[in-house]
Amino acid sequence: MVIVINDDRVSDVDAYIPLAQAFAADAAANDKGCLSMEVLTDPGVQGRVVYISRFETKEDFEAHVKGKTFTKHVEKLGKYFLSASDSIYEVTDK
Repeated sequence: MVIVINDDRVSDVDAYIPLAQAFAADAAANDKGCLSMEVLTDPGVQGRVVYISRFETKEDFEAHVKGKTFTKHVEKLGKYFLSASDSIYEVTDK
C-alpha cells in the first residue's frame, strides 16, 4: 500500500472544499486501488488544503492521476488551484 500526500495551495478554500470533497468521494468509490482519500485544511496556513490518499499500489495512484475521475474534477478544482507538492510513501509492515 502507498500513502499519497498532496499539499495544495488554493485561492479560495471555502469554494474549493466542496469540490475537493466531491472529488475525494468519487475517487474512493470509483478508482481502481483507491482505498480512501481525505481532504484536510490547515487553519494555520491560509489557502492550504491537504489530501491524504491510500492506494493499493503506486501504479494505481499513477493511473488515477491519468484517469476519468481526475479529469472530470480537475477543471472545477483548477479554478482555485495555485500550487502543489506530492509525496508518495510506501507502507511497511515493520
